[in-house]
Amino acid sequence: MNKQKSYINFIVKRYFASRKKVKMISTTSVITIIGTFLGTFAIIAALSVMNGFRDMVFQRTRNMSPALTFYVKNTPEETQDNLLKELRESPDFSVATPTLERKMLISAGKYQQLAFIKGIRPEEYEGIMNIRPYLQEKQALTDDLAQTLFPEILLGLSLANRIGVSVGDTVTLVSLLDIRNYTAPSIRCVVRDLFNVTVFDYDYRAYMHLLDMQYLLDEPAYHQIETELVREKMLPLVQKDWQSRVPESLRVANWWEEHLELFSAMQIEKIATFLVLCLVILLAGFNLIASLVMLLLEKKWEIGILQSMGCASRDAYRIYFRLGWYTGGLGMMLGLISALLLLLIQQYFPFFVMPGAEDVYIFRYVPVIVNFWDVLFTVLVVSLLISLASLLPARRAARIRPLEAIRTKQ
Repeated sequence: MNKQKSYINFIVKRYFASRKKVKMISTTSVITIIGTFLGTFAIIAALSVMNGFRDMVFQRTRNMSPALTFYVKNTPEETQDNLLKELRESPDFSVATPTLERKMLISAGKYQQLAFIKGIRPEEYEGIMNIRPYLQEKQALTDDLAQTLFPEILLGLSLANRIGVSVGDTVTLVSLLDIRNYTAPSIRCVVRDLFNVTVFDYDYRAYMHLLDMQYLLDEPAYHQIETELVREKMLPLVQKDWQSRVPESLRVANWWEEHLELFSAMQIEKIATFLVLCLVILLAGFNLIASLVMLLLEKKWEIGILQSMGCASRDAYRIYFRLGWYTGGLGMMLGLISALLLLLIQQYFPFFVMPGAEDVYIFRYVPVIVNFWDVLFTVLVVSLLISLASLLPARRAARIRPLEAIRTKQ
């Protein structure tokens, strides 16, 4: 058995390395190697870069979003207080804090802009929202109102640019939804700091102290109770458990569901990119079929001689099947090694800088995350395409009749 395997490998290596009489065969083989190389490299690189973008969006979204949000706006105050107490006593949560949110008109001088304003308890909310890395001056809201002369507000950078304000300026908030007796409640706030998250619409939002928000709206009740979990991995189970405890009219949503449309679109985009790039491998597969068929026509006489010397049909099949793998497999391995080498360097020691990164993009270096399952799935798909491309020439080689093949020799 080993001798049989040895002579098959010898013939395959000889056919692969020897110079072909028909130069087009060699050219087609080189194109096949290049095609599988580029296809494998492009698929792994594209998926890794998309993983990097997705992780960056996930991380920034997670920094600005609570794990679970209980929408309690339409429930009685007593129910809100009882739920808040239960959540704070529960071992599932590390933080549970009430918030208010309202779309208001924010103005400075002649500039005005509608924006979502959220009232929070600053010290408690730091356990939910990790906003400090995105603050320009690293100045969070003051938790103790007795230490402030005027109400404070944190503005998103895009919102601040729209109304032309910076740190230390004064803005006016007007709640148009709470108009009473032809006037709307309003309050003047000092801009404590600006934040720049650069994902979704967070930079068009603002945060202020919960007590200032309640004073403005004259509304002691809460709109949401936002929580952070002790163990993030338990999120689905915890959400299901608490959804069954609260009234059916009270919605419980996690941070993923709040942005489900975008996250789903990103996943679909990743799948579509993979399928499109597989066309490169498919084209290389057609080149592989063409080169092997042409080589089979050139070596048909030799296959006939081998069969007359005792080479079985299944051995001829193995020769051309392995020859296809030598050609396509070489391109796949070169693409795999090159992609992993460059992408892992970029992931841990980034060197590729995006042109105009500081002015256009939200990152300086191209984000890359190499995922083991993406690489494995890519190798499996490329291997399948190479195997299918090698199958047709191998089956034709197995059907060669020795006498007919020898007679074709000119």
